[in-house]
Amino acid sequence: MTILSRYTLGRFCGSLALSLTAFVAISVVIHLVEHISAFLDRDIGLGVIVMFYVYYLPYIVIYVLPMAMLLAGLFCMGELIRNGELLAMKAMGKSLYQVVFPLHLFALGISVFAVLWADRVVPRATARRAQIEQPRRSLVGPRGVRRALVLRDEGGWVFSMREFAVDEMRGRGVVLDRFEDGLAERIRAEEVVWENEHWTFLNGERRIRTPNGDVFLPFVERRVPSITLLPEDFTRDYRPEQHLSYTELSDFIHRKERNGGQALRERVARHMRLAFPFSNFVIGLFGLPLASRMRRSGRPLQVGVCLFTCFAFYSCIQAGRVMGWNGIIDPVWGAWGANLLFALLGVILLVRTRK
Repeated sequence: MTILSRYTLGRFCGSLALSLTAFVAISVVIHLVEHISAFLDRDIGLGVIVMFYVYYLPYIVIYVLPMAMLLAGLFCMGELIRNGELLAMKAMGKSLYQVVFPLHLFALGISVFAVLWADRVVPRATARRAQIEQPRRSLVGPRGVRRALVLRDEGGWVFSMREFAVDEMRGRGVVLDRFEDGLAERIRAEEVVWENEHWTFLNGERRIRTPNGDVFLPFVERRVPSITLLPEDFTRDYRPEQHLSYTELSDFIHRKERNGGQALRERVARHMRLAFPFSNFVIGLFGLPLASRMRRSGRPLQVGVCLFTCFAFYSCIQAGRVMGWNGIIDPVWGAWGANLLFALLGVILLVRTRK
């Protein structure tokens, strides 16, 4: 890395640290002002409030990082222009591409870091924050017992229960049907329990349809190893997608769709786990040539441009998310559409900017 690249990166990193600190502080203050009455009503101590915002911080960082990247680019390029340094770099034979290329590589590295941060840190911190928000939330009463459950499994199986006790992992009023050009087999049982990684049916009857008529086989205890449904499939609403890692979310989507459910929201959320962190690179691609075109603008104007651009960008993200949720567009386009749009605008700005 050349001395010039290190100097430019140093100026950018300083501006990024300042911008990120400011946006995080503003977000915390706004949230605290909005929720201080709720904290006081619940008689929450100062230590608990501090821990709440410690666990809230990873989400805030990932959310405001694109705004900080854009503002840092505007500040960095603005300083280079106002001090005549960009002009001196061009006089040395450096094109605008050569000046901003290290910053683009740095933005790409930030995006990779943000992907790991959003997948490994944010879900765990969000789950801990939820425990502070609802400390008494437990599987008691209606949340501890799920009723009228019907799930579809692989191999043509349909698993239904009258009720399922979450803590005991035990179901009652159980019917298990297997379909092959119609009903081929039915298992009725008083109870089913999850033990030793299998479902065990208790006190029931198995009916098998044959060419010569139905065959009835009573049993006291019976296992069906071909059933792949897990207890988590019957309690999937207890872990919001914000609390799941990318791998866990992918497994959840697979099971939900296999069970006959629709997972548009979860598919959009899964793609957003990659798309939103990579918006840092997109914003850098868009913001740096934009900053170089603003010439000798002051910081108030740069902040205004940053806020306006981020408002437009986040609005596009939300619009794509909603259209993906409702099946208007594919979840991939719903998650990545804003990135593609602003990346295209960034390339156009970079090509048309005076080198």
